[in-house]
This record gives sequence, structure tokens and C-alpha cells, in this order.
Amino acid sequence: MKRICLFALALATGVAVNAQDAPKLRTEMATKPFLGIKAGVNSARLEIDDDGTNAAGYNTNNKTSLHAGVFYQIPVSSAFRIQPELIYNIQGTKVNAISSTDPNLSGLNEIDLHYISVPVMLQFVSPGGFTIEAGPQFSFLSSANGDRANNGGEVNLKDGDYVKKVDFSVGGGVGYTTRIGLGVHAKYVHGFTNVWANENSPMAGSNMQWRNRNLQFGLHYMFGAAK
Repeated sequence: MKRICLFALALATGVAVNAQDAPKLRTEMATKPFLGIKAGVNSARLEIDDDGTNAAGYNTNNKTSLHAGVFYQIPVSSAFRIQPELIYNIQGTKVNAISSTDPNLSGLNEIDLHYISVPVMLQFVSPGGFTIEAGPQFSFLSSANGDRANNGGEVNLKDGDYVKKVDFSVGGGVGYTTRIGLGVHAKYVHGFTNVWANENSPMAGSNMQWRNRNLQFGLHYMFGAAK
């Protein structure tokens, strides 16, 4: 009996040592700063506040566009990170033809807004690689164009001072990063700025508030994410 107990003790000790040396099914990411790149698609539109001033009966619809850029993930603790980003964002909307006394705006049915966006996301990162994030985003207008479907004409809305140069929004989303640093992400961005510089946009119902809404899906890669 004594020999059996000694054998069992030796066997258990050997199993414990081997378990510590066995490879993990998933390598956890090191807690250190990471530089990364990301890119994907946007489903964007301009939402009109319905306060009874939509006399022209405008209806806005989503348009598909792109986003791409870089980010830097900074650890605050083992579970929380701060991630500033620099993103090229194409947003805007499709809309039934705009009526306006201004010939530059009359008949426009698609608006393209190109931004350089700077999100600053606070992230919770699980040991398994899942991420939940939220934070503010400041966007700076790089170009803005309006298109007409009827005659194919294009209007430069930025040079005409029709669109505000800065947009403030808040985003929230989820993501997952694999052991090799490749991952997927989804984020909703809710704008608070009325994009029209109304005093320079004499279209019907120009007192309406048009705000950015954007749903993003994409891939990202973090350099050196695995131990």
C-alpha cells in the first residue's frame, strides 16, 4: 500500500510538471504598446432631425464607402487599453434630389464627405482576444462633393463653404484579435455636429440638422501582438 501511494504521488507530480511545460492552446497578447493598421467598409448616411422643419420631404439613405488608417494601442492595465487612431473616413449620404435656390445645391442626390478622423478609444481586452471599446472621435474635413444623377454634374461643397470643417462624434464597438495579431472589428459612430454651415446652405429647409451616422466593419493587424 505504501508503494502504491508513493507511485501515485510521483505520477501526480510528473503530470503537474508536464502540464506547466505544455504549450497553450492560445498565446495571450503581451501587455505592451502595439502599432497596428486597419481598413474596412463604411455604411454611412446623414440623419435629419425630424422637428417639423423638413418641408422639402428629404429622405436620406445609406451609402457604402471605405475607411483605412493606423492605430497605437497603449496598455493602462492588463485588461484596459487606450487606442488613439488616425483614420481616413469617407462618409456622406444618398438623398432624394435637393431643392434649393442655390444652383450649386439644386438637384444634388448624393453627398460625399471625406474626413481625417482621430478616434480615441478606451478598450476592455479579454485574455481571449475579445475587445469592447468606446470613445470620442474628432473628424476634419479634407474634401466634400455633391453629385447629380440626372446630368452627372459635381459640386465642390468644401470650397463653397457649404459644409463645416470639423465634426464631433462618439463611437462604440467590438472586436477580436487572433494570436497572430490579425483581427476583425465593428463600430458604430454617432455624430453630434450639424454638418451644414446653414448660413451658406440656402436650400429648402436649411434650418434642419444633418448629422453623420456611420457603421464600420473591417480587418486590423497588430504588429508583434503574440508573445
